[in-house]
Amino acid sequence: MYGLALEGGGAKGAYHMGVLKAFLECGYKFGGITGTSIGALNAAIIAQGDFETGYKLWENLDPTQLFDISKEDYEKLSNKEISKEVITKLFSKFRNVVKNKGINRNKMRQVISNNIDEEKLRKSMTDFGLVTVSLTDRKPVEVYKEDIPNGKVVDYLMASSGLPGFKLEPLEGKYYIDGAFYDNCPINLLAGKGYTDIIAVRTGAIGLTQKIKYNNLNVIEIIPSENLGSMMNFNNKLIRRNLKMGYFDAMRYIKSLCGKKYYVIPTKDEIVFKMLSQLSDELIIHIGELWGISDISPKRMLFERIIPILANRLKIQPCETYQDLLIKLLEVTAQKYEIERFRIYSFEDFLNQVSNISITNSTNRRKFSKTEIINELGKINLLSETAVKIINSIKSTANN
Repeated sequence: MYGLALEGGGAKGAYHMGVLKAFLECGYKFGGITGTSIGALNAAIIAQGDFETGYKLWENLDPTQLFDISKEDYEKLSNKEISKEVITKLFSKFRNVVKNKGINRNKMRQVISNNIDEEKLRKSMTDFGLVTVSLTDRKPVEVYKEDIPNGKVVDYLMASSGLPGFKLEPLEGKYYIDGAFYDNCPINLLAGKGYTDIIAVRTGAIGLTQKIKYNNLNVIEIIPSENLGSMMNFNNKLIRRNLKMGYFDAMRYIKSLCGKKYYVIPTKDEIVFKMLSQLSDELIIHIGELWGISDISPKRMLFERIIPILANRLKIQPCETYQDLLIKLLEVTAQKYEIERFRIYSFEDFLNQVSNISITNSTNRRKFSKTEIINELGKINLLSETAVKIINSIKSTANN
């Protein structure tokens, strides 16, 4: 069975649950789960067998459940609608924070207590571990559930998520801070239990990570395809987006999908090569003019000049194929016209979706001046223009 390591990251932790939803749907089994900070909380909920409960917790979460601030004030802050009244209220809270040596975490503790069943966690066959750092002893603390004293699981989860600015609570006479100050993605804890196939779900949050101490590990990293937002941004709309992103990013790995922002079932590379080969000489010459290329035969211009330029602009790696290049061109246009991102497309369907919307908007496109062609911003626009022309030509050829 697999081991699962969940990186810390506050509100970014919603991503974990989206990722796990995909893996569970596809039949993956996890024998051990470790985490740091919010990763530890998610890991504990999953390890005790309550994934669905945890997913719904994130899906319906709002900041007032965690922090001593009204929903109205939080929304004003999120929307930058800060009135004198809000500033006065926040200043008053800040004075209390300073006086009490940190932000009160009572609400956070209540949420954790309501969702963690220590008895279920201990009886579960799933291994569980977390990381924190003893401020008193100035050393990291890595523990499995069997190392945690009875009745202290919630306390250790709180200790693992002790970010600066929050009020520290003593645990057995010692003070602890966030595990991110030692290892924000505890892969070694899983390896220490004998797991060699490990899925590490990253969040991109600030924190230290330890070098892997074990040999012969197969570590699969699931990395967000887009920034997950601030660690403290518990806006429900953002959380739901991150749940979706986690799900589809995991599906990209599980089903070997193409695309960076979108999720596309690959086709045969020879089909894409044929599509590019069938671009008309007239179109190739026109695209060459946009990029300042001339004095070379159309097919050579396409494969020796235009495609290398596009590959450079799209950051195509040497190991990638014509299909990767074409899908990235499709993504440029899909993002421009805000085509639905969170779904799995067949290659043909993605091509059709992008082509149809780009044709609809073709009347709004304009020609580029020589100044824009030289200008970097103009070249970004040129990439989109080039993508639209190639896509529409391929679609037209396919329909004939």
